[in-house]
Amino acid sequence: MAQELGGLGWTPVSAGQTADLVILLTCTVTAVAGRQSRQMARRLAREHPDARVVVTGCDAQAAAQSYVREGLEVVGHAELAGLAARLAKAPAPSPAPPPSLPLAPPDAGPFCLGYRPPQAGRTRGLLKVQDGCDAHCAYCIVPQTRGRPRSLPLEQACQLWRQLGDSGAAEVVLTGVHLGRYGHDLTPPLGLLELVQALLAAHPAPRLRLSSLEVSEVGDSLLALMAAQPRLCDHLHIPLQSGSDRLLKAMGRPYGTATYAARLRAVARALPSVCLGADIMVGLPGEQEADFAQSEELIASLPLAYLHVFPYSPRPGTPAAQMPGRVPGPVAKARAARLRALGRQKRLAFLSSQEGRVLEAVVEASGLARTGNYCLARLDKPAAVGATVRVRLGRVSKGKDEPLLEGRLV
Repeated sequence: MAQELGGLGWTPVSAGQTADLVILLTCTVTAVAGRQSRQMARRLAREHPDARVVVTGCDAQAAAQSYVREGLEVVGHAELAGLAARLAKAPAPSPAPPPSLPLAPPDAGPFCLGYRPPQAGRTRGLLKVQDGCDAHCAYCIVPQTRGRPRSLPLEQACQLWRQLGDSGAAEVVLTGVHLGRYGHDLTPPLGLLELVQALLAAHPAPRLRLSSLEVSEVGDSLLALMAAQPRLCDHLHIPLQSGSDRLLKAMGRPYGTATYAARLRAVARALPSVCLGADIMVGLPGEQEADFAQSEELIASLPLAYLHVFPYSPRPGTPAAQMPGRVPGPVAKARAARLRALGRQKRLAFLSSQEGRVLEAVVEASGLARTGNYCLARLDKPAAVGATVRVRLGRVSKGKDEPLLEGRLV
């Protein structure tokens, strides 16, 4: 939207300046995120009393009435495509007309493009190729706010990929709400593998990094392509959520711990340098100490390089919000702290295992470079931001935001 508005003559304002147009993309993945989104909407309306304040995104879709009561202009997901052009041309209504409630289904409109060339001083672009999810996990509101799975047609994806490559992107991250479902809704149906192959063939420059995939979506063909294609980053993020089969069943997750563990170990055997990450949730209603211990034990045994740990947050409108056995906040917080400590141990162990290796890396700002398998290296010599360099990885060192490796250009 920012790019489209810029092309129509609009310019962004700096912090502290008044605006003519404010667009807030809200989040509702947790109750806290929804509350913060509503607080931000009220704050923006106060700070920009003469501006047109437009609220959209997932919390606006889920709780439109909350924003309407504040006199804010609400736009649902079905209207997102082309919104920037409409806002740029149409005068600001005063007061904001209330939308027809409930809002149209989030998947009723056309696919909303999402791509971002590298910003100033950055090397990574983003390309959204999929939206929506129909998995209906017990704790998740996303299917209600984003709708059924939808895919960007292959030729459009390749066209945007070429634009990102021509813009100088050294790396592009493929994103989607449920990326592994890419292409299932197209005619004829496609899969993620065909998309990745087409993108890599469409432009010779950027390397490609995949965002989160479910364990069942990491097939042998994808692993073979990762092993054969240096531009496909050997980095996979595969959510686990719990190491307790009982809780996985309660969550509605379509796998068990044995399946997950076997697949992760197979990935590590096929790709010895791969960086594997996982999402872990603690504090789901009904989680007992034994369930948490099973999670801790399983994670410790797996070839994981990092963890994203989330305490469960009740989300009204989901089955989990009605589950009995709420875990006290201090207990969930303590469990999350234990797993984060385990995650730090895993990260340091993975980085240590890379010492002495020579890998290609893309130079980021401040003399740092990121390898395909997600190691951050501090370079011993200056190199141009966005350049691809070969680095011999040295000892583990402390970075500003994360541990890193000392790197020597070769």
